[in-house]
Amino acid sequence: MQPVPIVLRDEHLVVVDKPAGILVVPAASRPGPTLVDRLQEQLGCRVQAVHRLDEETTGVMLFALSDLARTGLEDLFRVHAIERHYLALLASAPSPPAGRIESGLTEGNDGIVRVVARGGVRAVTHYETLIRRDRCTLVRCSLETGRRNQIRVHMAALGCPVAGDRKYGFRKRPGENFPRVMLHSWRLRCRHPITGAPLEAEVLPREAELRP
Repeated sequence: MQPVPIVLRDEHLVVVDKPAGILVVPAASRPGPTLVDRLQEQLGCRVQAVHRLDEETTGVMLFALSDLARTGLEDLFRVHAIERHYLALLASAPSPPAGRIESGLTEGNDGIVRVVARGGVRAVTHYETLIRRDRCTLVRCSLETGRRNQIRVHMAALGCPVAGDRKYGFRKRPGENFPRVMLHSWRLRCRHPITGAPLEAEVLPREAELRP
């Protein structure tokens, strides 16, 4: 098994380039090692998840290596002091081409997250069209909130599901063959939870269709 790529590391935290096809933490009825398990074996120390990426999503992800860092990072996430930018290849062009989506989200018993007119948890996504890619469109998304499947749900609500995302409405067209949900965590910025120094990490996606 290939090592998880390390983007940066110090005594308090580590930033990695998450591969596709692996859960970050355990899920019900899902055997096998998680990303946390792989990192603990690879680094030889305790690794604590402070945020999540979906199983098929790739890219920049931040983990705590100390309890002090975990507390500090959780505080930063709580007050939305961590910038997170994603690249998403959409099945069609959004209209308008850029904007802000705010909605309530709720998860059903079937595991599907849906936009609801009343109630739910508040979710805010900003998006901006970057370039057309054949019948698809590459957009940059940034999060004010970090809800489960948030970008996937919001893009589907625009009528532009993420390419490859059958869970949220993508339907394959002739000639298309997406190996996964085409969503990539591109860039992360914050202050180091211990030192206060600027912390920035960026990873370009492996797939050419997702490169800006």
